[in-house]
Amino acid sequence: MTDEKNDKKPAKVTARAPKDKEFPKLKTLSYKEMYNLVGKFLQKAIPIKGAKLKIVKGLVNRVSPPKPPYVVLQVIDENQLSSTETRYTDKYKILWARSEVTINMTFVGNGNIAALQMAKAFTVRFNDAWATEQFEQYSDILFPLYCDDVKIEKFSINAEDQYDDSCSVVSYFEHHPEFGVCTDSAKEIVMDIMNADSDTEN
Repeated sequence: MTDEKNDKKPAKVTARAPKDKEFPKLKTLSYKEMYNLVGKFLQKAIPIKGAKLKIVKGLVNRVSPPKPPYVVLQVIDENQLSSTETRYTDKYKILWARSEVTINMTFVGNGNIAALQMAKAFTVRFNDAWATEQFEQYSDILFPLYCDDVKIEKFSINAEDQYDDSCSVVSYFEHHPEFGVCTDSAKEIVMDIMNADSDTEN
């Protein structure tokens, strides 16, 4: 009778994560990109005969404004509206949340069209469902909400010390930006499992 030698090797269970690709493209808009989208809407919402509406994107020091008619856009606030939601890749954690972006719009008119006329053309169309239909063509993460009533600027003086025909409107948008976070994740998990001897002594 010969002794049987248990020469079985441990079984290995291996789990491999998929290979990382480049960092996923995040859905987000810079303020400059927001200005471009809002500018597209303004060009449609404010028809002007005999003149072209100019869009000034943000306030810049030592830069003279163009000749009227024009609109100055300036982001003045951004607040988070909801808690963050999360999705994962094999290496990255992607956060996104709803935020409210507030943009001040200053309308400056001329002989072809008054500032108040431009502002009213904007507010009526922006507070209508038509605005949502337009922005659906521009972006899937920026949505028009509503705007306040027009505020007339009584004493607006330009660089030439002349009174401008101007008024302003504060408008609100919903933005759904994504943020990427690097996270440590296992690339390989290996477990040694010893085979149990099923033979029993009588």
